[in-house]
Amino acid sequence: MVDQILFPPWRNEQYFSRYPFVDSASLKNSAGVEIDNALFDDAVIHPMGGAAGAFLGMISVSGRVITFHIYDSENGETAHGDFDFDSADTPQAGLIKLVDNYGRPAGALVSDHDRLTALAGVYGEGEYEFERAQTEFVAAVVIPLPNIAVSGFLLPDGTAIGGDVWLVGENGVVLTLEDGAIRVDIPGDPYAKKKDCDEQDQPLDPFCGVRTINEIPPDENGDFKLTIGGNEATDPALRIEQEASMIKIKLLGTKGITE
Repeated sequence: MVDQILFPPWRNEQYFSRYPFVDSASLKNSAGVEIDNALFDDAVIHPMGGAAGAFLGMISVSGRVITFHIYDSENGETAHGDFDFDSADTPQAGLIKLVDNYGRPAGALVSDHDRLTALAGVYGEGEYEFERAQTEFVAAVVIPLPNIAVSGFLLPDGTAIGGDVWLVGENGVVLTLEDGAIRVDIPGDPYAKKKDCDEQDQPLDPFCGVRTINEIPPDENGDFKLTIGGNEATDPALRIEQEASMIKIKLLGTKGITE
């Protein structure tokens, strides 16, 4: 009597097939570099903004790390995942997590720790490129996500920020949420000039306010109180007048006073 295994384990079932590559994939580039058809058991590829026709466009080795680069027919490289040859032999060691060009999750490649470690003796230091016809993935494992909404912010230095982000209006910018939309108003900051004067020197100094008078600072409200008069003269010659945004200080001649 012949025993028949009706439902073999997934890894065993896919071992002799090209899956997750298409059956027509040669798994061999123009330089003769080959990929073992049993290297991967499964895959899921879902880069943001990716397109159909994903394929393993390049394998690169640097030191003790091998990197698998995922390309598609429209965007070039869309994701990559690393495997360290020195990683521990754990159930997670055969799972290569993919991230997109901004570090966001983009899928995974499922393999085995021993098979991946054996690549250290197959690929030397360098880069090995493949074309779509040589390493295309089956459509079942490629789930391109449309890039139709705001999923993060790209800073001027190239850093991408995603997830929970706080937007804070400063320097005269006011942010409000109205019906699910962010409204931006720029009424200006009445204290912007003061902040600039506090943070900078030239050439703003001529336009900045008075900070001290004879090294005496203003009061807690930022005011200087200038008064005239005293006990020495009942008719002082000093006059202080405000003219527009300026203060005019002058002396008036009085009877009985000579130079």
